[in-house]
Amino acid sequence: MKKILFLLPIIGLLLLLFTRPDVIASGCSLGLTLWYTAVLPSLLPFMILSGLLIRTGLFRYLNSVYAPFLGRLFSISDEGCYAVLLGFLCGFPMGAKVIADLVQEGRISPEEGSYLLGFCNNVSPAFFLNYVCLQKLGYSSVPWKLVFLFYAIPLAYGLFTRPFYHFACHPGMKKQAPLHRLDFPMLDACMMDGFSTITRLGGYIMLFTILVQFLKLLPLSGPVPALLCALLEISSGVDLLSALSLPPLLQNALVCTCTALGGFCICAQTQSVLAGTPLSIRTWLKGRVITASLVFLLVSLPGVVPAPPGCW
Repeated sequence: MKKILFLLPIIGLLLLLFTRPDVIASGCSLGLTLWYTAVLPSLLPFMILSGLLIRTGLFRYLNSVYAPFLGRLFSISDEGCYAVLLGFLCGFPMGAKVIADLVQEGRISPEEGSYLLGFCNNVSPAFFLNYVCLQKLGYSSVPWKLVFLFYAIPLAYGLFTRPFYHFACHPGMKKQAPLHRLDFPMLDACMMDGFSTITRLGGYIMLFTILVQFLKLLPLSGPVPALLCALLEISSGVDLLSALSLPPLLQNALVCTCTALGGFCICAQTQSVLAGTPLSIRTWLKGRVITASLVFLLVSLPGVVPAPPGCW
């Protein structure tokens, strides 16, 4: 019985592949355009550069700027502070990628990596500010209270969960990462690793964009299609949720929750970059569900953040 239930969606997808090739073509085009115009130029340079910084050990010079504060705040190593910085600045799934690289290179322990994974893999501020707040929610200027709340929640989650993880990390006793000379074999390895990762991400984006296009064919009405799309892919979900005729405050909360959650596409991308490490995707998923729930709860409360346009 379980095998039949597992095969039914696959058989249904195969039927759609042969009966609606136009939907496949449309989904591929949209997914590849998103990957080529947004994901590749925004993530690939960071992946290559971050790989070089980690392998050479040069990132410890960057750590001297922010590690004294972040290290004491979260009781983590200097290397872990680097993961916090990139996880909040560079967006999905760069935080998970950096954590996986640090664990594979032996810079941080798997236990510390698991802790960081729970709150350091977030949507990029550029995407949240420009696409979500200004374009889709319609704010005329950056709603800084909303932005602060949106990123303060995962930080608070990190502080709250720290006592549940046990790894040696005394700020005054941390061993600095050794330096290695940069050479062409190392550069080639970082470039190939970056290209391999970004290509896999492109495949997942294209696959889930096709699924979103098929989902739009279902005879569903109201907010259901938008909510289902939000569970699959973040940009499509934000686009559809922001177009619904809902009370502005509720719409604001749903869009921000979709952005915080990321959807199954981001989940697949995160699992992809964690491959080959002892880190579990469940740790990240638990953090996403809790932080997204808190985002919905707080953003939907009147007066907590600036009201979106049209809200009385």
